[in-house]
Amino acid sequence: MPIQLFLSGHGGWKPVNGYTQVPKGCSITFYTNFAKNLITGMEYQILAGTYHESDRTIREYMSCPNMQLSAQDDDWTQKSRSELAKRHDANCVLFESPPDGLALADLFEAWVGQNLPAVDFHWMACQTLQLKKVGGRAFGLNAGDFAHDPSRPGRYRITLVDGTYRWIR
Repeated sequence: MPIQLFLSGHGGWKPVNGYTQVPKGCSITFYTNFAKNLITGMEYQILAGTYHESDRTIREYMSCPNMQLSAQDDDWTQKSRSELAKRHDANCVLFESPPDGLALADLFEAWVGQNLPAVDFHWMACQTLQLKKVGGRAFGLNAGDFAHDPSRPGRYRITLVDGTYRWIR
């Protein structure tokens, strides 16, 4: 069984980042839709092995958005480690973003360059679409899914410019 590498931190994508190719023998799984946020409660369930639904898995040689992973608060990382430890599986490893962040293309290049074994990457971060112009919030852009239940429709919360929020379906 390949190593399960969980990429934990804040995540986003800008059009200038482009796309990158998943390395030979590897895959990457995203648990939320593109331009949506992964809520920490959902991350903890995935890490503990109690949540198994994903949005998509991209296999070797296929292109995926060159997402940027950024560092998160230490207490969040500690909780993520604790949840992953519940699996009691040595093949499951938490990868924390370096302080300056890391693009998927750079991670994939380093993985191939060091001739490391096949791995299934798991994106444990938001897929925030980082555009300069505002206006997409009304359409659910970058909303967070608070449902955590694949058997029912998503329950999305949009944070408005003034700091308040509203719920959409």
